[in-house]
Amino acid sequence: MQTNSVPAKQSTSTDLMIRFLHVVMLLSFTGAYLTGDAEEWHQLHMAFGYTLGISLALRIVWQVLSMLNSTQPTGISKRLGMIQQFVKRDWKQPQQFFSLPFLKSGSSSAFQFSILLIWLALPLTVLVGFFTDYTQSHTLKELHEFAANLFLAAVLVHLASLTLSSVLFKKWLAKTMFWGSGKPAVLTVLIWMISVASLAGFWWWYWQ
Repeated sequence: MQTNSVPAKQSTSTDLMIRFLHVVMLLSFTGAYLTGDAEEWHQLHMAFGYTLGISLALRIVWQVLSMLNSTQPTGISKRLGMIQQFVKRDWKQPQQFFSLPFLKSGSSSAFQFSILLIWLALPLTVLVGFFTDYTQSHTLKELHEFAANLFLAAVLVHLASLTLSSVLFKKWLAKTMFWGSGKPAVLTVLIWMISVASLAGFWWWYWQ
C-alpha cells in the first residue's frame, strides 16, 4: 500500500486522523461550552475555542486529501444524495411510515443530515466566537451562542440517529470509530504525530 496518500482501503471516516480529531473536537467543544458563561474561565474558554478551530482546520485539510484520493462520491454530494434518495423513495409513501425499511432509511438520512449540520454550525461557532472576543459585540455574542446550541443539537441528532441505526441494523456502527478498521498508513501516523505535537505546542504557547 502506498504511503503518500490517504489509504484507499481504509475508510476515511474512521482512520486514525479522523478518530483523533473527533476526540479533540468533542473535548474542545465540551470544554468551551461549559466555560462559556463564566468570566473567570474566559481564557480557558478561548483556549478550547482555538483548539476547536485548529482541529477543524486539520479536519478540513484531511477531508480534502481523502476526496482527492477517492473515486467515489464523498462529502456533501454523497450525503445530500442519500437524503434526497430517502425523500424521493420513502418520505412520499406515508403508508410505509414506521416500517423497518423506512426507519432504517430515515435513521441513516438523519445521520447524514446531522453531519451536514455539524459542518455548518461548527465553523460558524468558531468564527463568530473569535470575532465576538475581538469586537465584544453583543449581537455577535448572541449569534455565537445560537451557533453553539445549533452544533450541540446537531451532535445530539448525530448520536441519536447512530444509536437507532445500530439497533435497527443489529450492528454497532460506531465500532470502527473507537477501534479503527485496519493498520494505518505510515504517512497517516506521521501526520497524526505532527498534529498531536502542534496542538500540544499551541497549549504550551497559549499559557506562557
